[in-house]
Amino acid sequence: MKKQLLSLIIVVLSAYSFSQETEKDVDENRNEGFFNITQFGYINLYEAKLETYSSTNGNVVTDLPLDNASAYFLQTINGYFIDSFFSVGLGVGLDGYHNPNFNTLPVFLDLRLYLSDDMSSPYVFMDIGTLVKFEGNKNNGALFNIGLGYKISLNKKRLMIITDLSYNYKEISNDGLSLRNSHSWTQLRGTALTLGIIF
Repeated sequence: MKKQLLSLIIVVLSAYSFSQETEKDVDENRNEGFFNITQFGYINLYEAKLETYSSTNGNVVTDLPLDNASAYFLQTINGYFIDSFFSVGLGVGLDGYHNPNFNTLPVFLDLRLYLSDDMSSPYVFMDIGTLVKFEGNKNNGALFNIGLGYKISLNKKRLMIITDLSYNYKEISNDGLSLRNSHSWTQLRGTALTLGIIF
């Protein structure tokens, strides 16, 4: 886990250095060219299910307890504005889940549609990708997020923050196989709140 966190920090610092080098090529509204978003957040789980399959019993779904079920996460997204309203990015992060307890490494495609060309603007976004569960075998998984947010300009020097609220879904294989071939997997649904900075 420490190695993954160190790797993520290096990626963030590299992206920040790159954004500073290309600052002259990006307008003050921070909606052109390359960008980096570094964000942290909290997920409140409202559904957790364990699903297993056997040839004798078929699919068996078990509801997992949700006492204090939650997760904290850190992500960095490197992307490019196709135009002033639409951006595409590639993200990587670290998730720490509590009850059930495990860590995941998400790698995902990030799509954002900004509703205004101003320095401050509402936006909608969608993330879709894969993830790895660290404990034991490196199991496969998938993720899907969709939500609404707001980009906020703090000053004229292009320091901007983002905050958003989203639906968060993850599905994790528990037996080391792909989700398509797995006989045991966990489904997690929650609401995520995120705060970040655009470089």
